[in-house]
Amino acid sequence: MKRRIILLSLMLVAIVGNAQIFNTSGILKSGEASIGFEPSMLVSNGSNEFLMFFHAGVGVGRNIDLGAKIGAFGDETYYGGDVEFGISKNLSLSAGAHHFHDFGFDGTANVTVPLASGTKLITGLDMDINFGDETAIPLWVPIGIRVAVGNGWSLIMEAEIELTDEAYHYFGIGMAYGF
Repeated sequence: MKRRIILLSLMLVAIVGNAQIFNTSGILKSGEASIGFEPSMLVSNGSNEFLMFFHAGVGVGRNIDLGAKIGAFGDETYYGGDVEFGISKNLSLSAGAHHFHDFGFDGTANVTVPLASGTKLITGLDMDINFGDETAIPLWVPIGIRVAVGNGWSLIMEAEIELTDEAYHYFGIGMAYGF
C-alpha cells in the first residue's frame, strides 16, 4: 500500500510538475551507468540561447535510476537532477528539481516506441513548476529519435515543442554512452 501511495504521489508530481534532457523511457539497471553530451538551442520569443548539456545517470534499483545534468556555456548554467521510475517497458515517469534562471520542480512522462532494430521514437509530456518573481508552469511535448550506433553508444536527436507561453522551444542532438 505504501508503495502505491508513493507511486501515485510521484505520478501526480509528473502530471502537475523538466527533466527535459535526453527524454527516454529507458531505465538503467541497478549498477549500470551512462554519460552523455548534447549541444542544444533554446528558442524563446525570437531569441536563441545555446547550451552544452552534460548528462550522467546510474541505475539504483529495480526500474529506478537517478540522473544529473549540467548545461554550460550559455547565459546561465543549468543544474538539475531527477529520479526516474519505469512503469512499463515503454513508459516512465520522472520527478526532479533544477535551477535555470529560477529554481523549479520537474515532472515528465516519457513514452518510447520501437521503430526498427536499435531505433526508437521518443515522446511524452514535460512540465515544470518554476518559482521566480511569479510561479510559472511551462509545458512541452518532447519528440525525438534514439539510434543505437554500437559499443554502448547512442545518437539522440530531440526537440521540445512549447505548449504554453512560459515554455520555449528546445532543439538538441547528442551522444550517450552506457556501461
